[in-house]
Amino acid sequence: METIDVITSQHVTIKYQAATVVERLAALLLDFFFTGIYFFTVLYTLILSEVRRTNDLWDNNKTLYITLMFILWLPAFAYHFLFESMLGGRTPGKMILKIKVTNIDGSTPGIGAYFLRWILMLVDFYLISPVIGAAFILFSNYHQRIGDMAAGTIVIKTNQSIFLDLDDSYYDFPDNYQPTFINVEKLSEGQAVFIMKLLIEPKQSRAVEGSVADLANKVKTILNVNPEMEDRRFLETVLRDYNYYASLGI
Repeated sequence: METIDVITSQHVTIKYQAATVVERLAALLLDFFFTGIYFFTVLYTLILSEVRRTNDLWDNNKTLYITLMFILWLPAFAYHFLFESMLGGRTPGKMILKIKVTNIDGSTPGIGAYFLRWILMLVDFYLISPVIGAAFILFSNYHQRIGDMAAGTIVIKTNQSIFLDLDDSYYDFPDNYQPTFINVEKLSEGQAVFIMKLLIEPKQSRAVEGSVADLANKVKTILNVNPEMEDRRFLETVLRDYNYYASLGI
């Protein structure tokens, strides 16, 4: 099963199970089916409500008529944008196929990213060609269509775990490597693992960064240091020094 490997700016390797072109196409067709059901339901309802009354509304209050039509047809027109925004990167079709949209760093996309994907979907599949959109998904590095590239998103499977690990810079050391904190042996293996687990969490919320700050203060107390260093960078340096001494068997 194909995976997407992404190395973030925090030196974290994230391995995703990529959604296939077939899965994405099947989800898209299902979404078209659901949109069609809504379209014909609204159309049938309008017919039952008597077209003549609708025409009378147009004659008497054009603004109200236009507003009503806009509200009725908006869910069909903005289907993907609305559902992905409300369901965390999923549409009904994607939920059935067990795939979703996520940012490359593993965090949840914002409204702007969903909106950009939706607008550029017209380019990917309508203004150019569905074949071109599928070709981008097949041959681009992260299996992204144009909308994904612009929004910084990818489509992954939701029934597979996202594997996180630190990149090789945390384990490979040059011959002249000089540790910054020589007393990292004061940390236990469990404490080092805890630091690693926190560092590889995607920065999705203030709560994560708050935990980083709290942990950094505790580690500074254990090591009896007070460096002029940003908290996350401090923990990254401590962990790398720890791994360095561990590689020496110290």
